[in-house]
Amino acid sequence: MWCLSCSLCYCHSVAARLLERKTVMFKGQTLFISQPCKSTESDATPPMVAIDELQNSTNTVKVTNILPSLTDDMLILYFTNAKRSHGGEIKDLYLIAEKKKAFITFRDPSGTFI
Repeated sequence: MWCLSCSLCYCHSVAARLLERKTVMFKGQTLFISQPCKSTESDATPPMVAIDELQNSTNTVKVTNILPSLTDDMLILYFTNAKRSHGGEIKDLYLIAEKKKAFITFRDPSGTFI
C-alpha cells in the first residue's frame, strides 16, 4: 500500500514495503516475506549477526520457500530491483539453502522506490 503523502514512498523502509506484500513471485515460485523471529530462528541465524541484532533490525527480512536451485546472486539481483521486488540495495544476504530460507538486510532502511 502506498502513501498518499508522497509519490515515491520515501517514508517506508525497504523491509516494510516487502513485509506489506508478504509474498513475491520469483521464477514461478511464491516466496514468503516475514520478520526474523527470535524464537524460531535461533538454530539458523546467520553466524555473523547476533540474533538480537537481527530481530531488532528494521531493515532485515526473512524470505522462505526458496527453491534449492536459487543462488545468492539470483536473490541479490531480484531483491535489488525495486520495480520487481520492491526491494533495494542489499547490505548482507545469508542463504540457508537446505532450510529453503534467506535473511536479507538492506543497506538503506528508507530506500527509494522507482
